[in-house]
Amino acid sequence: MDGLKRFVDLHASPYHGLNFCIGTVAEMLERPGEEIYDIVRYFGERGKLFNIHFRNIQGGFLDFVEVFPDEGDVDMPRVLHLLHELDYAYMVMPDHVPQIAGEAPQHVGFAYCFGYIRALMQTMS
Repeated sequence: MDGLKRFVDLHASPYHGLNFCIGTVAEMLERPGEEIYDIVRYFGERGKLFNIHFRNIQGGFLDFVEVFPDEGDVDMPRVLHLLHELDYAYMVMPDHVPQIAGEAPQHVGFAYCFGYIRALMQTMS
């Protein structure tokens, strides 16, 4: 996280921030299911989150697998509620999706993730 913090501090501007991938940051953590929320809060409180890639993992640092948002170690509803609490007003979108079988597997995977994100957003109204 020190590298991300240094990057954000390189240039003081309201237009300088992060395309923040929940999955990528979680991959850097020993205990992503416990640690990611404070990191989201840190950058969110400073207005440095400009786009959220909503991806989950199972595992942690140097030992993880990408999974759908409802299958991993990160509580994705908690992440979305935290973004709402922080008045985050930009995009929340899938990054990439796990491989699945069948016709147009990537399209089906993305459709599932978009539906999941939308359903979570509807729980916050």
